Amino acid sequence: MTQDTTYRSYTVTTTNKELPVTLEAARYQLRNEDLKYDDEHVIRIIRGVADYIERTYGLALLTQTVAQYHNRFPCTSDAPLLLRIAPLISVTSITYVDSAGDTQTWDDAEYTSGGYNGRNFIIPKTGYSWPSDVNTNLPNAVTVTYQAGYGTKPSNIPPLIIDAMLLKITDRYENRADPVRGMQTASDVIMQGFYVFSV
Repeated sequence: MTQDTTYRSYTVTTTNKELPVTLEAARYQLRNEDLKYDDEHVIRIIRGVADYIERTYGLALLTQTVAQYHNRFPCTSDAPLLLRIAPLISVTSITYVDSAGDTQTWDDAEYTSGGYNGRNFIIPKTGYSWPSDVNTNLPNAVTVTYQAGYGTKPSNIPPLIIDAMLLKITDRYENRADPVRGMQTASDVIMQGFYVFSV
């Protein structure tokens, strides 16, 4: 798969308020089942670990809506537009600003989505091409809005990711300083299979 040079940035426009690891699971991991005085601190750690994993590995743990921005479409119809956040649930819309400054919506009958090597992408269907009348003077001329995530509940997240999160939660709870790391942690090794090497 070729490199996508059109990408500029993305924004999570709708988040999921659920914790990706339940407070009960974190308490059990920390052997704090009956100690609720530290719940606020544990919740903060859960959210911090989730944010780290999502940003490092380009994942949406729970269902969220993403707006992804490009300065143009790919140059050829066989070049994909890569989606930064996985796993893809569905593409909501693809809009672009044309040369007259008007916002257009690309007909969803003309494109399709797929996945390769851990990365989701969009590409024109056979017989169609990327829209050509795009205002390339704008850094965010193209907006792809899509839903990504493993589901709406922590039980939808792959067990390996939950294991890695629990290890990181334990480490952050027990090491409240900022220790120097000379080697990979077990949680990093677990997450290696989710890392996307080509962008």
